[in-house]
Amino acid sequence: MTEQTELKEATDTKIVKMIVFAIGVQEYCIPILSVREIRGFEKTTTLPFAPPYVCGAINLRGIILTVIDLAVYLNVPPQTDNPRRVVVIVESKNGVVCGLLVDRVIDMADINLNDVQAVSEDGSCLGGLVLVDNRMIGLLRLETVVGQLVTDTISE
Repeated sequence: MTEQTELKEATDTKIVKMIVFAIGVQEYCIPILSVREIRGFEKTTTLPFAPPYVCGAINLRGIILTVIDLAVYLNVPPQTDNPRRVVVIVESKNGVVCGLLVDRVIDMADINLNDVQAVSEDGSCLGGLVLVDNRMIGLLRLETVVGQLVTDTISE
């Protein structure tokens, strides 16, 4: 009986490899499988009438991508003088590719989704909080962030 219980617990455990990054003093993570690449922050081309959290567009090998400043999106003071700021190029489940400007990438972590503590309603960009090595990390809902970008862009 104990082997069956252990097997059930092992199959119920959902471990996801996440990339952990900082916005201000808070750490957030997204699934590593959503990340296409990480590149240094370069000057963006301003997009007129874009939402305030859109810092502009970049050319990625012939593809024009919108870059979201996550600090502005999450209402955190941006660290504009931080030389470690990078753009994380992500692709949502719907196939939308964009860049997320973060203050710095910290590391990768294996997150057990059963350990995530819910903190907000379904429509929020924060899926919950999880403790990793005594650090509180916010689980960012990439689909919500990218979905809002697409909705805001269409409505303009």
